[in-house]
Amino acid sequence: MNAKETLKDLALPFKILFRPLSGFSQLAQKPSWIGLLPLSALVLLATAATLYTRAADIDLNINGQQTSFIATDAFSGWFLSFLISLLISIIIYWIVFASGLALVSRSLSGKQTSWRVQVLGLVYLLSVFVVTYAVRAVAYLALPKLYFEQLSFWPPVEEAQINSALNVILQGWGPLYPYFEFILPIVAFAWLVLLGAAAVKVLREVSWIKALIVSVIGFSITLILFGLPP
Repeated sequence: MNAKETLKDLALPFKILFRPLSGFSQLAQKPSWIGLLPLSALVLLATAATLYTRAADIDLNINGQQTSFIATDAFSGWFLSFLISLLISIIIYWIVFASGLALVSRSLSGKQTSWRVQVLGLVYLLSVFVVTYAVRAVAYLALPKLYFEQLSFWPPVEEAQINSALNVILQGWGPLYPYFEFILPIVAFAWLVLLGAAAVKVLREVSWIKALIVSVIGFSITLILFGLPP
């Protein structure tokens, strides 16, 4: 494999995001795992950046002093545990939607594709999470800090503390908070459905209508079990 081919394989996650038909065609012709290296690194980087920038927006009341959460001793433990939890949630979400999509697509009468190629193609759908979490990280950088005057630790655990924290978030971030919680996950889900349809269309060589039906059914299973993407 020459350097040009290696660069094409490394860039495959981005090609599938923005030129999915061409990207999946490349994958069908020459299955390669090399592109999963930058994809894995970017998923880790984007999720870690999102958690860090979100934590940087949190100020707590420590001994009467306004203190950044990332400056407290509890930050490192929170960051590691939430990062692991978030990555596990993404992986479980992917396993369910990839399994549903692969199984439903088996009912089609199109080209029979090996499980290896199907799984490889579906792994690249994780590229969507790179974009959505990168958007979150950038947005958190632009948002104002929030001072949780009633809290000396994070996250809040009691109902009164949670309600107080939510009020601070809504006052500080206003209508942007629902965007992070609802609109962005909806966009991610729709993008996953479209990319899933593109994967089925190219790998199984069927029409767009059949591919979309398979993708919608496959992702509906995930939506019912887990809701919108984490």
